[in-house]
Amino acid sequence: MRGTLNKAHHWVTKSIFLTKLNFKATLFLGSAYIFAYLLIPTIPNLSFISPFLIIAWPISTMIFINFFRLSLDNKQTEFKDILKIDKKNLRGLIYLGLICLFYSLLISLILSQDIKSIIAIASESEIQENISNNAVSIVVKFMVLAIPILMATWFSPILISYHNFDLVKAIKSSFAGVLLSIIPITLAWLILLGGFISLIFLMIMIFTVLGAGTNILLSYVLIFFCMVTLAAYIATLFSFQFVTYNDIYKSIIK
Repeated sequence: MRGTLNKAHHWVTKSIFLTKLNFKATLFLGSAYIFAYLLIPTIPNLSFISPFLIIAWPISTMIFINFFRLSLDNKQTEFKDILKIDKKNLRGLIYLGLICLFYSLLISLILSQDIKSIIAIASESEIQENISNNAVSIVVKFMVLAIPILMATWFSPILISYHNFDLVKAIKSSFAGVLLSIIPITLAWLILLGGFISLIFLMIMIFTVLGAGTNILLSYVLIFFCMVTLAAYIATLFSFQFVTYNDIYKSIIK
């Protein structure tokens, strides 16, 4: 158990170190990810782009991974370098993105009845407790349903891009790699998530004491800091992805 905890701790500290190594560029990439995957889907006139963004998600992952790989090697990072993906591997990444799209549609279909029930409850009186219970149920179901696609895509974009694995082999190897270290990966992810939630909670508490509830300017400052923290957290998850790949697949890394 101590070895598992040490490994999780090592991965967390290494991920944070990588995030801080070129922090301005890291925040830029994290902010770009927020804009593309969190803000664009909420804009009515641009929501049609969402399926294409999901298909491009493995490519987006490799942009982060390329960035952290170059940063770790202390190489001069230029925008064209982090976009560099071999053309013969690009097709595999796109096919992987199509799998992500169809799986996300499947999750939406499975959860559609739960979402409709929340909308129906919202129109009734005495709704607070019922909405909370249904929301928790949807979150739990989503997390359970998302586990297979997360396992399939955690390492597969990297294995396709860096080791020329075909799609099926990459997905199988990704599953095997995650299963091999499922406990330290989960622990490290929980530590990173807990740190992010704690930072957000601390900022809200501080700005509430300063009067953000009544001061519009302070409210905007709070939102800004929360967005910066979210961008850093998202980037850290990608650096965590790279760190776990470096450790688990070190035997095949040249």
